[in-house]
Amino acid sequence: MIRIGPLPRVAHFRCHKFIPLKRANKIQEIDRARQILTEALKDSLGIHWVLKQKSELGKVLALEVLFYEGADKDGVYLSDDNNGAVVFYDINDSRKSRQNALRKFKLVWRHSGVQSVYRLLRYRKMISSTRPKQAMVGFLVGTDRSVKGTKAIFDIHQGMQEIASNLKLPICLETTLPRVRRLYQFAGYTEYASKTHPYADLEIYFFIKHPKK
Repeated sequence: MIRIGPLPRVAHFRCHKFIPLKRANKIQEIDRARQILTEALKDSLGIHWVLKQKSELGKVLALEVLFYEGADKDGVYLSDDNNGAVVFYDINDSRKSRQNALRKFKLVWRHSGVQSVYRLLRYRKMISSTRPKQAMVGFLVGTDRSVKGTKAIFDIHQGMQEIASNLKLPICLETTLPRVRRLYQFAGYTEYASKTHPYADLEIYFFIKHPKK
């Protein structure tokens, strides 16, 4: 699900300040990030709505489709201690891969049904029309459940801020979880919109943080 292509803008900045977030380039690094995120997020209600049956295989595949969309854009990152991961990339990066197109087909055919295609397209149109035109988008943020402490999640958010600041782009995030909403508010993100999920009993909260001047 990984395609090697020209590096996005995020790869071109030079910064002497230590950033506690590293791009997952090697196969084992990408697999580590995938493992962290699927285990942390497979029971998220924000994923389940697309599935006809909430099977373990369906949950994991739905997450992997999203994960490898980020990998196709060189947008998978690990915290410095390898215990946290995030998918984080330029919102205007449109690179895709044939491998992930096949994953999407498998998801529709085996787990979500053909009728889900229209719903997915409508949902994504709503998300993209709400987001800013230029930003770094972060999603699928998670940490290793077996490791206690907050270092990894702190490193992720600190690293995202350093990268976005060097690119002079804001960070945009979304969540459907009230506790994560409070966390983003506490971390200094501004909630700029909220939308009712069209296919689930959920509210989607949109957050943004602008780079420091």
